[in-house]
Amino acid sequence: MSTSRTTDARSPLPERLVGLAAAIGAWILWSGVVLTATGLVVVNNAVFGAAIAFFAAYTAGWPDGGRLPSIAAPALVVLLGLWVVAAPFVLEVTLDRVLWSNVIAGALVALLAAGSIVGGRRSTGSATASA
Repeated sequence: MSTSRTTDARSPLPERLVGLAAAIGAWILWSGVVLTATGLVVVNNAVFGAAIAFFAAYTAGWPDGGRLPSIAAPALVVLLGLWVVAAPFVLEVTLDRVLWSNVIAGALVALLAAGSIVGGRRSTGSATASA
């Protein structure tokens, strides 16, 4: 009787990073309301926060621990995070707490999603090299 175990040499870090980006996306979604902002930034944060939360959660929750679905979803999350950073300046937000919330949350989302892309590529490359 043979007991064979398959081991997955991949690190769970890329999924965890982008999962954290999904949680920050949920904050962005509600930040306009929680921070009592007014104007177009509230709608902007709701739409882009929902998109970040959705695409980051999709990337983090890929079934059976397989590779990240593709580079498209996390790359889109990076771009959305960069827009969240730029939005208060483009939309001329005057409320400091909303401006800084967007800058910090958007930068964190972009960095976490980029780290997920890099970490996913490295762990995939090292798993194939060791096989």
